[in-house]
Amino acid sequence: MKTENNKNYYVEIKDKMIKDFDKMFQCTRQALEQHFNQNKIDQLYQASKEEYVNLLPHVPYIGGLKNKLTMNLIGGAIVLAVVKPLEKEGLTTREIGKVIYTTFALYVQAKPCFLRWLINKLVFASSSLKKAKRQAEESLFRKYSGDFVTEFVEGDGENFDFGIDYIECAIHKLYQQQAAEKYLQYVCLGDYPMFQALGIGFSRTQTIGSGGHKCDARFKRGGKTANGWPPEELAEWKEIEPTK
Repeated sequence: MKTENNKNYYVEIKDKMIKDFDKMFQCTRQALEQHFNQNKIDQLYQASKEEYVNLLPHVPYIGGLKNKLTMNLIGGAIVLAVVKPLEKEGLTTREIGKVIYTTFALYVQAKPCFLRWLINKLVFASSSLKKAKRQAEESLFRKYSGDFVTEFVEGDGENFDFGIDYIECAIHKLYQQQAAEKYLQYVCLGDYPMFQALGIGFSRTQTIGSGGHKCDARFKRGGKTANGWPPEELAEWKEIEPTK
């Protein structure tokens, strides 16, 4: 039986974790095609999967499936496993960042239209908002040190319907642990194609990954979401030092 603070949680569900990895890497394959041939991409897949398996014991347990943000953390871990072999191939930080962004964009675009429509409706459902408020309140107790800590923000009645401020980020903590913080700003950019594909208005002025003291996500039903690439015109990107 798994305990609440089981450090081996992700290792115990390794088969499922590998399935999640394989699904996302199908999108990474397409993103890598502008840099490598298929034989090399196959090699990078094997190297990334090995990195991922080795990373699993280091991914912090934050409540498992009881915490909906666990999937966000797993996505960040998959990206981290992909990044390390690409560094060895000599890709620049910017080139790797584009691979990360494209992977997320392709991943959400591959979701069935009905599923995206359903998610759109659920995001703004009163039951979902109540859960988000409750989760934000519970996160302040910091039951798991590696978890996200959030604050729910009521809508202003005009510019956004509700917001979530991420005061602490589990993905940031993992990337700090793995000395990979410079890639976090690109992981954050994945929110833009995701909410575009879901038809949800999304905006943000800062992220922890770009040196901000929080990530101030705002959501509006039927609103527009900016393109996340190239990122230089985004408010959250303005203070970031250019990467090569």
